Amino acid sequence: MYSSEARIYITILITALIIGTILIFFLVTIIRQHKKRAKQYKDRLRIEVELLETERGRIASDLHDELGPLLSVIKMNLHLLDTKDKNDLMILGKTSNHIDYTAKRLREISNNIMPYTLQRKGLLTAMAEMTELLSEGNELSIHFNNTLSNLSITKEKEVHIFRLFQEVLNNTIKHANASEIKIQLYIEKKELYILIRDNGCGFDKEKVLDQGKGLGLQNILRRAGILKGNIYLDTAPGKGTEYLFRIPL
Repeated sequence: MYSSEARIYITILITALIIGTILIFFLVTIIRQHKKRAKQYKDRLRIEVELLETERGRIASDLHDELGPLLSVIKMNLHLLDTKDKNDLMILGKTSNHIDYTAKRLREISNNIMPYTLQRKGLLTAMAEMTELLSEGNELSIHFNNTLSNLSITKEKEVHIFRLFQEVLNNTIKHANASEIKIQLYIEKKELYILIRDNGCGFDKEKVLDQGKGLGLQNILRRAGILKGNIYLDTAPGKGTEYLFRIPL
């Protein structure tokens, strides 16, 4: 028989075990619910982004494949007009120039919505082409070091990676005041590594995120999350910025 004191200790111990078991059960339930909600949020975000990209692709295709040729036909018909009036010739010349400018802007808009090269030739070619275009349009030296010949990934993943790449470069051009960007692509242990480093002004990432001003940075983080990738961001005011993405293949 136990003494009354021993019985009290046993009762307290059993009570503590019961309470502890209940607390653990609730904690496990809360953690599971949190993970479930996080997964549902990511799934919903992925579906929304995929629908958006599908619509972008449709619009870009319509602009490129329908309106582009139509402008070419209009310009060709203008050249078929037979007139020797100087005023008419001047108007035709100006109209032809307007058509050329409209066709150029149409290609630029279509490319921003969904790059034609990405759809037809794949991610690596689209990334290389984008760096060339940005180098031409800005006083900026971009070094694109890619040792990969191809990537065996889905079209969906290609789009997300390209948007990630596009967002980083656009942010750098707009805000970093950089004169040089170095980009490196390589694969290790079935993961795609994308390293983007600039010599710009850098920023306080915690402050930017806390104040809700870093929309571009938030978009980058969301894209990385959809790709189930990791992002390492090294930056500080006056230091420049380095992004390293690890994306599972």
